[in-house]
Amino acid sequence: MLSDTSEKVREVYFQRLRGMTASERLELGAALWSAGDSLQRAALQRDNRYADEAEITFRIAASRFGLEVARKAYRKL
Repeated sequence: MLSDTSEKVREVYFQRLRGMTASERLELGAALWSAGDSLQRAALQRDNRYADEAEITFRIAASRFGLEVARKAYRKL
């Protein structure tokens, strides 16, 4: 992890995380997840212009959890 980051910067990063409350760390994690979700959703919408929201959501599930799980969850064969 962080293999492209200098040792000094890595230490500052971890000091900052250690200084956060659990609530702050959770909020940061949720914000990062949301940003990643938005980027993935936008890329799929760009690449699949005619896909509706249900299809985009299914494709996201398939990429995150695998096609078999996504098919079971969304009842797609």
